[in-house]
Amino acid sequence: MPVLSVRGVTKEFPGHRAVDDVSFDVEQGQLFALLGPSGCGKTTTLRMIAGFETPDAGEISVNGAPITHLPPYERRVNTVFQNYALFPHLTARQNVEFGLRYNRDAAHTVDAILDLVQMGHKASSRPTQLSGGEKQRVALARSLVLAPDVLLLDEPLAALDPNLRKQVRGELKALQRRTGVTFLMVTHDQEEALSMADTVAVMNAGRLEQVGPPEELYVRPRTRFVAGFLGAVNWIDGIGVRPEAVRVSRDGDLGRESIVTAITFLGNCVHVEAELAVGVKIVCEIPRLQSDFQKGDRIRVWWRECDEMRPEA
Repeated sequence: MPVLSVRGVTKEFPGHRAVDDVSFDVEQGQLFALLGPSGCGKTTTLRMIAGFETPDAGEISVNGAPITHLPPYERRVNTVFQNYALFPHLTARQNVEFGLRYNRDAAHTVDAILDLVQMGHKASSRPTQLSGGEKQRVALARSLVLAPDVLLLDEPLAALDPNLRKQVRGELKALQRRTGVTFLMVTHDQEEALSMADTVAVMNAGRLEQVGPPEELYVRPRTRFVAGFLGAVNWIDGIGVRPEAVRVSRDGDLGRESIVTAITFLGNCVHVEAELAVGVKIVCEIPRLQSDFQKGDRIRVWWRECDEMRPEA
């Protein structure tokens, strides 16, 4: 039995269907990511699971028990909000203790959970004295201390700067593994979802496009939307090829003749844009140390059949 089951859930607002017949299961101990662009319905889906919105149709259950019409405080589900929602006048310890006023049977002590998120040494600090990453840890501790069956995270890394985001990404995944708590994370960041989640569900215009392991979605997307949303794609003769799958040489008989039209330096790699004889442009990703191409160079490009993607729609 999945720990969380969403079945045929639909939510309409005036003039807009935000979520349209969405169904998925989350297994115990998974880190599950709802991924999609702004306005795709992922946050509305999370809010219905949390109890902040009521579905117009469909059912939501946790460990087999229906929760669709329960108020938030009666669900064994907790939410970590994008802005952390910490009480500014309370210390880190007091913020974590706050939820225990309503749940004296919490499975973990405050000290243990603060140590778990590596914030024991900042227990007496107020939110204004904490960094973005530290605030997030306190918000996580406040939810985890209640031992939820499912922890919901709404864009958990969006408020952090890019360098800190990568660091906290690893910490968050490690924390989920240590606690064994099921995480459902909403994000618009493809790299975040692919690197952290056990299962990714891609949403578009209120509907689920595809659900599966990150590598499966990246390598075998079912739709052109999934393929394009998860990374750059060259569309050639009806098939899709990732830039990193394209091979380049100056001579030989392999592949198609083309002319380099642009070079983009990206640090550890270089994107070489070339135009094929038929007028189609293709982007090739090459390691920086292997690239000495210049604009105007005549090159040949090719890829293996196993690297081709053929979405159904």
